[in-house]
Amino acid sequence: MKLKKFLAAAVASAVVAAGAASVSALNDGEATYCFDTAAAMGDWQTYGSVTETGFKLSQSVAASKNGNGSIVVSETFSDDVENKFGGAYVDASALGLDSFQGCTVEMSIRLCEGAEKFSENLSLFSDGMIWLASTPEALSSSDWTTVTLTIPENATNTRVGFTIPTFTMHSGDVLYIDDFSITEPNGSRISNRGDYYAKEITSAEKVSTGKNIFLTILLVVLILVIVGGIGVIVSSVMKRFS
Repeated sequence: MKLKKFLAAAVASAVVAAGAASVSALNDGEATYCFDTAAAMGDWQTYGSVTETGFKLSQSVAASKNGNGSIVVSETFSDDVENKFGGAYVDASALGLDSFQGCTVEMSIRLCEGAEKFSENLSLFSDGMIWLASTPEALSSSDWTTVTLTIPENATNTRVGFTIPTFTMHSGDVLYIDDFSITEPNGSRISNRGDYYAKEITSAEKVSTGKNIFLTILLVVLILVIVGGIGVIVSSVMKRFS
């Protein structure tokens, strides 16, 4: 592990810079994991101090960057954790790959309200031949932040994922994660794993049929009034000059 971290420190800056430069903005439904439903959650595994921190992943429709949902990461613990490591990851084999070498990984993050101080340990990571991590500079509870990581072409890493957000005692939701995307070295993005669902328009956002009919009638009446007014003006002018 020490050797991994030493090697990671030597290449991390270049890897993160390359990742940030090579990934374009995702359109709706393009991410490998959209998290709009729980259909692909079986691909995700956890490791490390997940029991001690009460670390959980749940699909949620409370927030989304694209589509109809995201996953919410929560933690529940009140005692100090001795072994502070762990998180959630996807294995390359789940996607039909031997490894993630040369791939670029991306995910979008938004903090939950009141959890602004509980993400100090969060990073996007890859593990296997070498440990690599990309840590977001700043996170917000109002805006989505995208973080990327590129795995070197000679690193046969078999895992990509994200770490447990905090080891500060906490109880509740910490953050949302959306649009977890993996792009192969040839620029081909691994297609969605079947968890995309277009965003539903809530009843508050819909205009009722009755309201639509009323607005249509009102518009017709206004047009008739305007046309009638123009007719009266034209008629008056014609009489004046006749």
